[in-house]
Amino acid sequence: MPKNDKTRRRKSHAERDRIKAKKAASGASYTSAQSGTVHRHRGPELPALDGSGFGADRSADMQTASALIGACLERCRSCQASLADQVLTGDRLVVASLAGTVYAILPSPGFGCSPATRRFHAVAHDTGRDGYGPAVLAAVEEMSAEDLEALLEDTLDLWAAAAGPAPAAPAAAPGREPEQEARRIDVAGGTAYLLSAGIDQLLDREEMQALIQHAEKSAAAGDAVECFLCDQPLDVTAEPEIHLGVAMRTLTLDGQELDTVVPVFTHPGCGRTRVWPWAELMAERQRRGLEVAAEDRQPERPAGQQHPRNADYTTFSLARRPDGGGMVPLVLVEPGEPDAYGAEGWLAARLSEGFKPVSLSGREPFPKLDGWSLRCDRGRLVSVMTASTGAWYRQEGGWATPGEWRKAARQRSALLLVVPSGSVGERQGDQWLEAVSRAADAGHLLGGLVAVRGTLS
Repeated sequence: MPKNDKTRRRKSHAERDRIKAKKAASGASYTSAQSGTVHRHRGPELPALDGSGFGADRSADMQTASALIGACLERCRSCQASLADQVLTGDRLVVASLAGTVYAILPSPGFGCSPATRRFHAVAHDTGRDGYGPAVLAAVEEMSAEDLEALLEDTLDLWAAAAGPAPAAPAAAPGREPEQEARRIDVAGGTAYLLSAGIDQLLDREEMQALIQHAEKSAAAGDAVECFLCDQPLDVTAEPEIHLGVAMRTLTLDGQELDTVVPVFTHPGCGRTRVWPWAELMAERQRRGLEVAAEDRQPERPAGQQHPRNADYTTFSLARRPDGGGMVPLVLVEPGEPDAYGAEGWLAARLSEGFKPVSLSGREPFPKLDGWSLRCDRGRLVSVMTASTGAWYRQEGGWATPGEWRKAARQRSALLLVVPSGSVGERQGDQWLEAVSRAADAGHLLGGLVAVRGTLS
């Protein structure tokens, strides 16, 4: 049901701007737009809530909350509006559970949240995970309708996994590399935001711009954005360039795993912009002597390789182009050792390098990796090269390539694929194809079309 007019009138223009910016940034936040037809959205299975843990002698039905989270994850804005209204006008025990479960485990409420959420986080987080229930419910029950709406808005931001299609790359300006130009957003004040490669796989262009707009508005309101790698303020009105990356974080809420992304603003001098796994970002903050919440502290890692390194797995094959253009040579590279931060760390590193998700279903075109190439010497593949860093991967003496592969490679284009350690290995034939398909289904098959250079015979 739509929100009453009285509540609408109480909301300040500044708060409207904040919610609009945050909604666009997440792609899945609560919005007070008029509701449409409610579809069925599959959210996490939330059982009926026993209120005793919150000091209440009643239970609460969580089905509407589950559907609301599903609508957020699937970005159905009309259902978000309708379902959120139902949650806001229903039992506040539901909001206490949704928000309390999140903010009790987060070290900070986030720079873009509302004042109401900051106050709520202080209660939920500082009270302690075991005894936070009664205090959390009391805090929610004392909130005004406006503060309750803002808290739900911020809570849903954390539940929503942001994802969207990659934006079209504009033409490169003179003196700039095309890839960097596509990741550069200039604002009116003269500041340029350089976005991490791979961020377009997690946020669409509108969401990236909304993050920047929100940072500018926060700074104008006196709430400065801080660099994630030095904790010093970022002057968004004076800095010539600011880096914007993201951190991928998996939260476990009520037994359900939720993948989220967190914006990471940094000074250029603090390190290149990138996609981070949350654990590695926290480890980097530890290494720099910055404050890290107890639950996010990472164990010290021993220096150097502690055991003989397993050989990397490289294989050659052919793939049919989805556009009917014949066969394309394919090379798949799989590291012999797992990433220090697991599959999430591997994925973050590859996205930061510009790799794209690849489908071998035959229905989607292969993406292109601009600036990447395979270097061959008399038919042997000796290295994988990138224009930005040089040799990305090299093999002493090179890899022997099959004759059919070399014949197809004379078109001077190949499909480079990468997968995490343990995905494919020495499997051959149908088993190899099934293993690659499983990696693709999990979102762990990355790569794209690259140039082939050097000699093939």
